[in-house]
Amino acid sequence: MARDAVDSDLLDLEVAADIQEAAAYGIRGVPFFVFEEKYGISGAQPAEVFEGALAQVWDELHPAPVAKSLITVPGAADAEACGPEGCD
Repeated sequence: MARDAVDSDLLDLEVAADIQEAAAYGIRGVPFFVFEEKYGISGAQPAEVFEGALAQVWDELHPAPVAKSLITVPGAADAEACGPEGCD
C-alpha cells in the first residue's frame, strides 16, 4: 500500500498542487496550518492559539441568530383587538 502511494502519479500531482498553493500563501516552513483559506498559523504553537483560530472560524461560518424583539407601539394597549368576528 505504501509503495502504491509512492508510485502514484495522481498523488504526485496533488502534492505538487499543495506545494504551489503553499508558495502562493507565502509559506516557507512547516508546520503551517491554513483554516478556510483565510487564516494561517505557522510553527508549533500552544493549543490556545489553535483554539482561538478554530473558534473564530466557527463563529464566522456559524453566526449566532439575531434575536428579534417585539415592537411596542405607544397606545397599542388601549386599541381595539380585531379578529375574524370583528373588533372588540
